[in-house]
Amino acid sequence: MKRFFVYLTAGYPNLEDSFRIMEGISDLVDGIEIGIPFTDPLADGPTIQMASSYALARGVKVRDVFDNTRKLVERVSIPLYFMTYYNIVYQAGLVRFCRESKKIGVKGLIVPDVPIEESDELNQACWDVGLENVMFITPVSDEERVRLVLSLARGFVYYVSVTGVTGARQTVNREALNHIKEIKNKFMPEIPIMLGFGISSPETVEQACKVADGVIVGSAIINEIDPESSWQENLSKIRRKIEWMREGLK
Repeated sequence: MKRFFVYLTAGYPNLEDSFRIMEGISDLVDGIEIGIPFTDPLADGPTIQMASSYALARGVKVRDVFDNTRKLVERVSIPLYFMTYYNIVYQAGLVRFCRESKKIGVKGLIVPDVPIEESDELNQACWDVGLENVMFITPVSDEERVRLVLSLARGFVYYVSVTGVTGARQTVNREALNHIKEIKNKFMPEIPIMLGFGISSPETVEQACKVADGVIVGSAIINEIDPESSWQENLSKIRRKIEWMREGLK
């Protein structure tokens, strides 16, 4: 069965509402990536950068995200992942961050600014406590790198469909789709390959899921949030968007 994950920034439009929305969509999605706001999110496009900056400007702290995630874990049955940047993990201490994440029930970590060549310490910190360490493949990843990622990643592999930042797009990069097909044929990986960056419609979901094991949707969901609206209104819009996009899975 193909998987449908979403990314939401903790603290956007505010801390309480962001987690209410996550809980409110948990019956429609197969997993949620919880973005911990960071001042310099290199992999993120304008939409997620805006959401992160908005949350930080309103005083959202890492501890706030942990506390609210712990409560969310108790109310949902789907896997939750932290997506953040290495400086946040490093400042907290790799072992401590991973131990605390596991303790509150987080399934795994997604840290896009750690090159695989420098990932040994983070990988070990994850493995030692049983956290999944999600790794990345891109259209320019060569065979050696793909083999290394498949050998080290746990949980799923995040396939970045473009060599750029996040953001909603009209079609899925054909080069990426062909590359995933090649990876599947050559390596026959047991670990799922999830495609993200640019998924925005039933058509892009359908295109991606012809070769990938699922999709990750971020900007297209966050674009539905209006900070001036109630959380109920925002939740209703997001649910409609997800239901519409999931048509691509049928």
